Amino acid sequence: MFNFSDNLPKDIAIISRHMSAYLAKKLEPLGIGAGQGPYLFLLYVQDGQSQQELSNKLLLDKAATVRSINRLEEAGYVERVPDPKDNRSFKIFLTEKGRSVRPQLEKALSEVIGILNLGLSEEEQVMTRKIVRRILGNITQVSRDFKCKE
Repeated sequence: MFNFSDNLPKDIAIISRHMSAYLAKKLEPLGIGAGQGPYLFLLYVQDGQSQQELSNKLLLDKAATVRSINRLEEAGYVERVPDPKDNRSFKIFLTEKGRSVRPQLEKALSEVIGILNLGLSEEEQVMTRKIVRRILGNITQVSRDFKCKE
């Protein structure tokens, strides 16, 4: 019989909620929600990505990306620039304000990662990342297959 009180999906959901709440509290003074941080991190790695590219990398639907980019744009952290190669598309660029908050975002994320890794050896941390990435790959593939069949 399935154990509804002791299972991996429940544990992952609880970790995600607590992590998001922690990040939201840390980023609140900046006017950045926990769900908007990942977009900024992707832009720190490669500025000028399209909304579609950001959605694909975060495995989020277009509507969620549009909402987050709208909020970041309203707060002055990013700007949309029409894509010269595709009039229907925009490239998202960090503003000076968006670049200036990188240290605070990195600090908040480092704190969360530190909390998640409390009491874990380096070997356990590496193994956990490998296992979680494998689980993510499994569910992502099934999810993509499912969407294609609809």
